[in-house]
Amino acid sequence: MDKTALFNLSYGVYVVTTWAKGKATGCTANSAMQITSTPATVAVSINHDNYTNECIKDTGVFALNILSENVDPMIIGSFGFRSGRDVDKFEGIEPLVKGYLPVLPQAMSYITCKVIDTMETATHTVFLGEVTDAGNLKKETPMTYKYYHEVVKGTAPKNAPTYSGD
Repeated sequence: MDKTALFNLSYGVYVVTTWAKGKATGCTANSAMQITSTPATVAVSINHDNYTNECIKDTGVFALNILSENVDPMIIGSFGFRSGRDVDKFEGIEPLVKGYLPVLPQAMSYITCKVIDTMETATHTVFLGEVTDAGNLKKETPMTYKYYHEVVKGTAPKNAPTYSGD
């Protein structure tokens, strides 16, 4: 099987945020999509090993931070290659609070959600979230995963759905 065919699926680069015992936390994600418009519902996929997965299960809420092509790649790295169990990923970042959730001021848009259902796979939880708030912070171009790999020259962390170990 040629898994590179999966790279042709179109998707973006996001940071999914939530609360961890009153502190903001989150992780980089590339699997998010709108499911319905009425009621507005989105889905995000988070690896079982990610601290953010545990925190979303505890709180029942999350924010999807949509990143632009202009975002500092350090944001992607900080939220994607370190664990919130070990470090404060928001160190030096004062989150905005939108829909009662932490939102990155570096995001171009945000969508806050209340978890209404989950689906477990062998490695990931798919959280289905009813949208509680949404807004645009900047008028920029959303970053696609293709742009992340080809222009930013980014790699996939081991917990990403697209990680191949190569």
